Amino acid sequence: YSLRCILAYIYRCHNNYEQAHLFLKEAIDLNPKRPVAYFICGEIFFRQNEYDKAINYLNKSMRYKKKINNSYILLGNSHLLRNKLNDGYYDGYYEYRGAAIKNYNIALKNDPNNYLCLKYCAYAYEIEGDYLSTSRLLNKLLNINKEDSLVLCYLLSDLDKIIQLDPLNSSAYYLKCFTYYTKNDNNNAKISFKKYEELLLNSDNILAKIQLFYLEYLLNKNSSKDLDDILAKIDKYYNIYEDKFLQFIRCKIYIELKKYNEARSLLKHIGIEFIDYFMEEHPDFLSCNQVYTDYVESELTKLGIDHVFSRYMYINHGVYFVSNLTNLYPELYRIREGDISSLSGPVLSSKDENLYLFLPKLKVRNNNQLICKMNVKKILSKDCFIKFTPNGFFYRDVHMLRHKNVSNLEGLGWIEYRTPIRSPLHYDDKLSIEIVTNSVEMQIEYVRFGEFNYNRDKITYIHNISLMGYLLPHYRKFFSNVPETFKDKYLSRKEMENLLDLKVILNSL
Repeated sequence: YSLRCILAYIYRCHNNYEQAHLFLKEAIDLNPKRPVAYFICGEIFFRQNEYDKAINYLNKSMRYKKKINNSYILLGNSHLLRNKLNDGYYDGYYEYRGAAIKNYNIALKNDPNNYLCLKYCAYAYEIEGDYLSTSRLLNKLLNINKEDSLVLCYLLSDLDKIIQLDPLNSSAYYLKCFTYYTKNDNNNAKISFKKYEELLLNSDNILAKIQLFYLEYLLNKNSSKDLDDILAKIDKYYNIYEDKFLQFIRCKIYIELKKYNEARSLLKHIGIEFIDYFMEEHPDFLSCNQVYTDYVESELTKLGIDHVFSRYMYINHGVYFVSNLTNLYPELYRIREGDISSLSGPVLSSKDENLYLFLPKLKVRNNNQLICKMNVKKILSKDCFIKFTPNGFFYRDVHMLRHKNVSNLEGLGWIEYRTPIRSPLHYDDKLSIEIVTNSVEMQIEYVRFGEFNYNRDKITYIHNISLMGYLLPHYRKFFSNVPETFKDKYLSRKEMENLLDLKVILNSL
């Protein structure tokens, strides 16, 4: 077995893939329960651009306890490139990009400073639209190597050079203005804004116009008159209820003008994914002039809701943070923890014991579906399950996620999972969520009831909803006139094909 694996590796180095596959087949026939031959086979299929076969053999190699160095990175690369488009960009379905990120993150748990893995993972987040995670990883790369010019370019630092390559690239001026603004250099920011505005004079690009309004708001948010003028322009030319990003800008302007009632009214139309942006910069506006009747106060107390933000989210958006349960059941404090990427901060986490969450009766509308925001970090046992048990008026079907279902959620980060539980068909009183002991490491932040829709996906990726990704230009479009060799260097094919060497083979045999 070992000799055949080594011979296959030698033929692979000479690009004689046919002979390599023959030796690997023989090795697998000799001992189908050893991982090395599967891994080499998967790596060769990756070199041959046969990503489905690569994924299949790499997954086979991971069924065995001994994990080979770089196996998760190679599997992530295979998922990332699986749906390579003809124009050279990678835009596969969400499940494959999510699988790439999942495998990269597993690799980074084992080796947090793996430079290549950090680069690949940053790129995967970028095409997913999660620019905050992209920026976090790129900054980590720069902390490791401040001289990496490719990473600096990927962060769009050399804007003048890009403008030289394409003087009509409006996105370059947009980002240049944004950069000056963040440096508090308002004079240069306004110069870049004027140029950006000139380039968009006869444009019908709605996205660019929205970005223009956002810049204008940022540069003039200390002037009530200018903010009123921006509102008038938005009202004159656009129906803001057709675009949530225009609603966001308008809401920000209302807050700057201290028109909190108008802002709160508009916020209901935007969606809960934007709430965090307001809480970060304007933590007090949600609580201003919020007076509840004695009955409402009593109902909120019964639900354990005592925080201003939690009250606002429940009353206005029907979102119930499960951390509220600690006010009803103090013993749950032992599983409460903070999470900076969550909406509210505190979440409940399954650790080394059974997790039973008994939710009180929540207000719901008819024909709404139960949605749970969760983060499945790691499966600890094949016997794992997540069980939703509703107490319905008509019948009480349990919705169970078993190992196969839970494994599809593992490593995706924060998601909203849409269950088939509907009101009042299944839900009329209370709900419990159960996670079996030592089976899965996960977090839960909230539950809510959303409008029933047959066509909605079961999973909504929270990181797909990226406000700054929308208000900042798309990186691939931004680099549309930068030479192709630049992008090839960032995701170097040569680097991707050098994740396996003889030392790895010998250490694994």
